[in-house]
Amino acid sequence: MGFTEVPINPGRILRAIARIGYTPESAICDIVDNSVAANARRIAIKLEREPDMSEARRNSAARYIIADDGDGMDHERLIESLALGTDGHYASGSLGKYGLGLKSAGLSQGDRIEVMSAPEGASWSKVILDLPHVEETGRLECLTVDPDPADLQRLSELLPGTTHGTVVTIEKIHKRNHPSIRKTREALELNLGVTYFYFLQPNGGDLQILLDGVPVEPFDPLFVNEANAAGNLDDSTWDGRDVRWLERPTPVVLDAENQVEATIEATQLVHPPAFENAAEIRRRYMIGASHYGFYVYRNKRLIRRAERFNGLIPADQDYFAFRGRIMIDDSADDAFNIDVKKSEILLSEEAEGALSEAIYEARRLSKSGWRNAAKILRAKANQDPNRKAAEALIEVDFPEFLPTDPDDAASEDERTKRAEKESVRHPLTDEEREKARKEGARVTFVDQLDDNALWERSRDATLGTIVKINRSHRFMRMFDERFGEDADVVLLIQALFLSLASAESGTVRNKQDLDMDIIEDVFVTYRHQASAAVYKVTADALEKRFA
Repeated sequence: MGFTEVPINPGRILRAIARIGYTPESAICDIVDNSVAANARRIAIKLEREPDMSEARRNSAARYIIADDGDGMDHERLIESLALGTDGHYASGSLGKYGLGLKSAGLSQGDRIEVMSAPEGASWSKVILDLPHVEETGRLECLTVDPDPADLQRLSELLPGTTHGTVVTIEKIHKRNHPSIRKTREALELNLGVTYFYFLQPNGGDLQILLDGVPVEPFDPLFVNEANAAGNLDDSTWDGRDVRWLERPTPVVLDAENQVEATIEATQLVHPPAFENAAEIRRRYMIGASHYGFYVYRNKRLIRRAERFNGLIPADQDYFAFRGRIMIDDSADDAFNIDVKKSEILLSEEAEGALSEAIYEARRLSKSGWRNAAKILRAKANQDPNRKAAEALIEVDFPEFLPTDPDDAASEDERTKRAEKESVRHPLTDEEREKARKEGARVTFVDQLDDNALWERSRDATLGTIVKINRSHRFMRMFDERFGEDADVVLLIQALFLSLASAESGTVRNKQDLDMDIIEDVFVTYRHQASAAVYKVTADALEKRFA
C-alpha cells in the first residue's frame, strides 16, 4: 500500500474558483477585506471604463483598481498572496478564512490580476497572475516585473503621499454580459457603507474608503441611534413615523457544546406611507422587498444582508420594516456554515432553533406594528387609490436605452443634452413639482391640456419622467366614475400612461439620427391624434357599454 501523487490542473482550478458566484461589488469588497486586514487607513477604489463607451452599457468596465496604504508586502509575501490556499494562519478576528479571496474575487471579474506592493521603507514590487498563461502552460506561476511609471502615477493619483501599501488591478475584464460601470458604482455606493459600517465610524476603525474619489459614509442598516431616541415598539399605538427597538442587543448561544455565541438585535424601521414624502423615506431607510431581514456581521464585517434564513423571517411585506443584526466572530463559522466567499450562510440545526426562539417576540411585534401603522394610515387617508398607485410606481426603474441603441461616449453626451432639453421643453409648474416630489408621484393629474390631449409627459430632475393626465378628458371622467375607487385598476391605467411617457422620453434621447425637435413634434401630433381617437371610442362605445 502506498500513496500516489494526483495530478492537478492549476488552470482548471483557477477557472473553477473564479466561478464561485461573485458580483463585481462583492468581489471588490473581498479585496477590500485584505486591505482592512493589512491595517489600511485609506482605501481607494477606481472603476475605469472602456474608452468611448457609455458607463451605462454592459461590458463597459475596462479594469477595477483597489489601492490601500496598509502594511504592504515584500516580494516573497507578494508571490505568496497569489498562492492557492495560503499556508498563513488566520488570527482570531481576521476577515480572511481560506486564503482564496484575492484569486477567486479577482479572477471572477477578469482574467488578469496585477498586484503592486511595498512595506514601510522598502521599494515597490509587482507580480502578475494571468489565467490564460496558466491554462496554456499548465503551471501556476506569476510574472515578476518592475512597476512602471504609469503604476506609480496611478498610486499617486489615488492615494497621494502613500509610500507603502498595496494596489490590486483586475484587468482583462470578462465581457460576457458584464454589469455596467454605472450599475457597479451604484451597488458599491449602497453596499460599502453598510459592509464596513463598524470600520468607517470615528473611533471604530477610523478607516476611509474612496469610491472614484468620493468618500464613503458609514451606514447603519438598523438606524440604532434613532431607535435609541424613540425607545421600544408598542405595536398597538405605533404610527410608523419613527424607528423603534424590537430587541435590544442580546447574547444567544448558537452551539452550547463549543460555547459559540452571537449577539442579536432588531429594530422596526418606519412605515413609508405614513409620510408625505413616502418615496424619499423609502430610499432613505432602504424599505423594500430586497432589504428586510437580518444583517450578519462576522468580525464586524457584513457578510450577509437581508438574510431571512429560509423563512425564519417570512417573505411577507408585513415584515418590510423588520431589520435585524447578528454579530458573530470566526468561532461561529461552523454554526453558520460560512462559505468560501464568506457571503452564503446555512444555519446548523441547533443555531436555527436558538435564533428562532430568540427572535420570536421581535418577529411578532414587527408584523403587528406594521399592520397597525397601515390601519392608522387607512383611517386618515381613506385608502386613496392614487396614493397607493404612486407608492407602487415610484419603485419602477425604466430602461434608459435598448440594446440596439448607441452606447459610445459621444452618444451618452448627446443623451444628457437631450435630457436637459426635455426638462426645458416639458417643464412642471412649481406647484406640480412640489406636489410630485412631496407625494413621490410620477403620475399627476391636471384640469386640462392643449387640444384636450389625454396625456403629456414632463421631466423632473429628482423623479425622472412624469406623466400628466387630463382629468377633464371624456375617457378619464368615465374612468373615474366607473373605476376611480378600485386601487388595482387605477394602478393599471397609471402604469400604462407612465410607460407611454417613458417610451417617448427614451425615443427622444436615443433616436439620435433624427433631430430632437422633429421627434418631439411627431409625438405631439401622435398624442393629439390618440387622444381624439380615445375620446371618440369613449363617446360611441365605452359609455354605452358601461351605461
